Order: sequence, then C-alpha cells, then structure tokens
Amino acid sequence: MQKRLIAIVIVMLVGAATAAAATTLPRNTVRPTIAGTARQGEQLTAAPGTWAGTQPLTFTYQWRRCDTNGANCANIAGATDRTYTLTSVDVGNRVRVRVRASNDAGARTATSAATAVVAALPKTVSLNVSTSAVLYGRAVTLFGSVANAKLGEPVTVLEHQLPSFSGVESRTVATIQTNAQGSFNLLVRPTSGTLYTASNGQTTSSAVTVNVRPRVSLTRASGHRFVLQATAARSFVGRYGVVQRLRAHRWISLRRVFFTRAFPGVSPTINSRAIFRMRLGRARIRVLVPSSPGYLAAVSSVRFA
Repeated sequence: MQKRLIAIVIVMLVGAATAAAATTLPRNTVRPTIAGTARQGEQLTAAPGTWAGTQPLTFTYQWRRCDTNGANCANIAGATDRTYTLTSVDVGNRVRVRVRASNDAGARTATSAATAVVAALPKTVSLNVSTSAVLYGRAVTLFGSVANAKLGEPVTVLEHQLPSFSGVESRTVATIQTNAQGSFNLLVRPTSGTLYTASNGQTTSSAVTVNVRPRVSLTRASGHRFVLQATAARSFVGRYGVVQRLRAHRWISLRRVFFTRAFPGVSPTINSRAIFRMRLGRARIRVLVPSSPGYLAAVSSVRFA
C-alpha cells in the first residue's frame, strides 16, 4: 500500500512539472508593425507581430509619441486601441506602438519601428466675392478660408487688372490674417475689371473676377442741351454713347454721341464728357455706353428731351 502511494505522488509531481514546463512566456519573433499614412487626420492600425509562447495570447496596445528621430517616446494618453488617428499634436513627430502579449505564464512587450515624421494636412485656399459686378468707385468684399490653418496665418491678396492700364501685370492688394476658424475677408475697390487671388505660402486660390461698370450720368445743361459724363479710371475720349428713346416700353437707339473731353478727378479717376442736343417733345431718353476694355456696358439715368 505504501509503495502504491509513493507511486501516485511521483506521478502527480511529474505531471505538475510537465505542465509547468509546457507553459512558456510570450516571446516576440517579429516586431509589431504600423499600417497607414503618417499625416494629420489619418488613421494608423497596429499589427501585433509574431509571438512564440503558450497559447492563447492576449494583446494590448499603447501608442507612443516620439521626437523627429523616433526617440524620447512618451505614452499618448488614452491611445490604447489597435487603431490611432493622428492629430495636430503629432505633426512633426514620429509615432510608435508598444504591444503587450500576455498568457498564463506572464507578459512581455515589444515596440514597433517608428513611423515617418507626421505631416500636416495639406492646405487649400478658397476665395469668393460678394458680387461679380460693381459700379466704379463702389467696394466689394473678398472672403475665403485656408483649410487646416491656424489663427493668424498670413494671406496675401493679389489683383490683376483686365487689361492692365498701368502696365503692371499684378500687384499685392493687402496681406491679412486668418481668424480662429481659418477665414478671412477684405474690402476692395476695383478700378476696372480685375482678377483676384489669395495665397498662403505656396498655396494659391482659384481666381475670382470682379467686373466694373463706369458711372454714367446724363444731365441737362440748358434747354435741349445735354451733358453725358463717364467716370472711370481711364479716358473715354474717342468712344461713344448711344442715345436711346423709350417707345412702347422698349428702348430704341437713335444716335451716337462721342466723348470729346476728359478731366482728371481724384487719382485714378478720369471724367470723360460729351455734349449733345436732343429735342423729342418730352420723350424719355437715356444713354447707353457700350462695353470697352476693362469695363462693362453702362446706362445713364433717364431724362426728358
């Protein structure tokens, strides 16, 4: 009986030793990896790598933010899922993931290689205008935004006149700063048809066009004598206006009158004038000034002839 008990004890001890020997700690054989693009707003996904050791293995993750060399890493608070979405704080740094593998024998960790330096989201600049056509001397508002911008980023607004009366292809109107939402606005007074663009660094918006109409006035000088004036940034001398009469709710063209004199106003304004006579027995008249380089067509106020 005693021999039998001894044999049972020996078998139990051998079995326990065998079970203990069969349970081994996890051991990483291929380090964890990270999939995804190292750019703000992108999602990274961790793979645990390859591990030896008694199965089953349980994996947990900890994402770490490192310097530009992938060193001096620190845990990112709350970033313990298998995936991690890069934020603006990560821009300019590299990221690693530390994987912890656990089984009944214990746990060990392994860390991935560092990602590339995290890039900022690409910037885009948009530009819009409050109206596409304006009377000479009136202002319009340019407004837009810089996507992914920070507060106070500089935006340079340029203008290109159509055509360029001064011979200058384009010039800077102003440099303004974005607000907290990345938006900006600017009041401008185009003197002729103008293209506007906005740029932030190397990024430039699409162009917006603002067309300009000359200010055209028609006044009675005396009797049946009228003065036509066109106010713009260029002389209209040699150009003409078309006198029109209202008949049966339609404007009928009667004759041309040519601008013969020009007088400078406050720079760059020029006032061009034409004088003509018209006797139509109290008919309503106006003058249409056709479109010309840099300007849309415009009409005067209505008078009685």
